[in-house]
Amino acid sequence: MSRLAVLSVLLAFSTVTACSKSAANQDVPSKDPGAPKKIVVPTEDEGTPPKDLGMTGGQGTAEVVPAKGGADDRYKLKATEGKLAIDVPADIKPGTEAVAKITVTPGSGFKVNTEYPTKLTLQSPSGVTLAKSEFIAGGSDKAKGDADALDDHQLVLTVKLTAAQPGNYTINGSFKFAVCDKDQCLAKKETIAIAVAAK
Repeated sequence: MSRLAVLSVLLAFSTVTACSKSAANQDVPSKDPGAPKKIVVPTEDEGTPPKDLGMTGGQGTAEVVPAKGGADDRYKLKATEGKLAIDVPADIKPGTEAVAKITVTPGSGFKVNTEYPTKLTLQSPSGVTLAKSEFIAGGSDKAKGDADALDDHQLVLTVKLTAAQPGNYTINGSFKFAVCDKDQCLAKKETIAIAVAAK
């Protein structure tokens, strides 16, 4: 019985001493200029400032808390943060593969966050075949993945599609990426609509 008591005391002591940082200062951001960037995720209440999340455990991967509820404007790319462009050729021929390009170009003072796990997911309408419906790039290893270009200045994804018959089609999807300025990184989630006119 005394062994159990000693074990309980040791376990309690190791739990109490495991954290060297006091609870009072855990939320204070680092003033070290070499500290990792922060990802800012907006809070539920529009009137309060965004919650500032640090990098997880010094491992170099960012922790992002998803928005509660549905999509909202806080996750949309603002004009000052950059530009999202979808380029589709005007002369798509039925039965022939065409290429649409989705490009993120950061605004002045911003860059593409290559460490963010970028993901584009598309749903093909009836009559359109996609060579690929899910695109992944970035992450902690900054892998180019499915992107044609992934660097601080640009993110480009190429969508190969084939319309079976003449007509107008819309390929819908969801696009998750992030941009950063010198102080913070901002997670973005955009609704994608690729309008295709096959003639």
